Amino acid sequence: MGLFKQKMNKIQRDKMDETHEIICLYCFKNFDHDAVVFRALESIDAEGYRACPDDVLDAYRARFHMGDAGDLPVVLNPADFSETAKSYHRGILSALKDDYGRTTTRRLCAYCHNDLPQSAGFAPATIISFVGASQVGKSVFLTSLVHTLKTLTPRNFDIFCAPINNEMGRKFKLEYEDVLIENGFLLDPTQKEMQQEPFIFTFSFTDGSLPEINIAFFDAAGEGMIDNDYMDIYAAHIRNSSGVLFLVDPLQFRSIGKKVALMNGLDYNTADMDDPLSVLSGLVEDYIYKQASGVSQIPTAVVLTKSDLLRPLQMEGEYIRPQSRLFSNYTHMGYFNLDMFAQINFEVDEFLQAVDPNFNNALKRRFAQLGLFAVSALGAPPDDASRRVKTYAPVRVDEPFLWLLYKLGYIAGGQMDAD
Repeated sequence: MGLFKQKMNKIQRDKMDETHEIICLYCFKNFDHDAVVFRALESIDAEGYRACPDDVLDAYRARFHMGDAGDLPVVLNPADFSETAKSYHRGILSALKDDYGRTTTRRLCAYCHNDLPQSAGFAPATIISFVGASQVGKSVFLTSLVHTLKTLTPRNFDIFCAPINNEMGRKFKLEYEDVLIENGFLLDPTQKEMQQEPFIFTFSFTDGSLPEINIAFFDAAGEGMIDNDYMDIYAAHIRNSSGVLFLVDPLQFRSIGKKVALMNGLDYNTADMDDPLSVLSGLVEDYIYKQASGVSQIPTAVVLTKSDLLRPLQMEGEYIRPQSRLFSNYTHMGYFNLDMFAQINFEVDEFLQAVDPNFNNALKRRFAQLGLFAVSALGAPPDDASRRVKTYAPVRVDEPFLWLLYKLGYIAGGQMDAD
């Protein structure tokens, strides 16, 4: 493990020695350091420094039906101040002294006036896209994944995961974790009128030697459900992604969907399910994969969700190997086990080739860095009628995300202890 950590440290030191273009983790706009504005340290009863509404921030919040932020300290534009009022760190403007000698370090996005993380500009912004049809369970997977990253993953990697601010933490707990994990109810699919804001989490390395990773998870409605007013922020989010989680539901495959549903006692209507190849085609055409080669270089994890639905196929000896590892958990401890990844990747590849070879071949043509995974966010199907979660025992839910961290150089990989 020492060798792996030395390698990881070197990767991160290289990133710490550079400066980076800022990508806002709320609105996903790109801009240079000199475009940053600041929030005054506090409001005072003086001309130009009284508390007032921030129309730019309120316009952003209105897009997500969040309500106004209320009266806030004023926004300060560095262009209105002399160089003596400015403080720089590694060439980046990081603090501003106002007309009353008070220094603020609250940097804001130039476009939406949300607070920038301290690492903005000093480390790469890491944005993970959740893509897939509206029926694949993105909200459930997101909840299970983040809960796992907060509670279990830190035991195996020296990483502490927390929401970027208290407001976001409260919202995620009340609307996601409490509903699914504490109260045992299946989350409703994200509808386009809900337009959930991105959920942003900070990953801090406990020894303090590495920069924080700020990661934005965007739980948007299924791609075909997004209206025009929402499209710009969603498209910018995907364009700026460092990694993609492309979720696919086994019920989407026409060759086995009805059979799998019947085996698990679920209702099935082909009209409700988008074909995975059509979802992939729309993603390729509408969003980011328009390089001259037509091949994405962004690490992309294709995640077969609801793997628990496939257990009956294994018992029949059809499509799934009898001794499959897909249904058993594995803990990556201190590094990403590449041997284990190779086994899972091979099994999912075999499955996809059997149920939808056109989709499987299209994945290989479109993605230069492709990983195939199977996860169960719950561990067993919920009750179809009551939407009650009968059990919560996730299987391999963090594995695709850990693979993305490995591909992005944040954790090490190795071949050992695969069993």
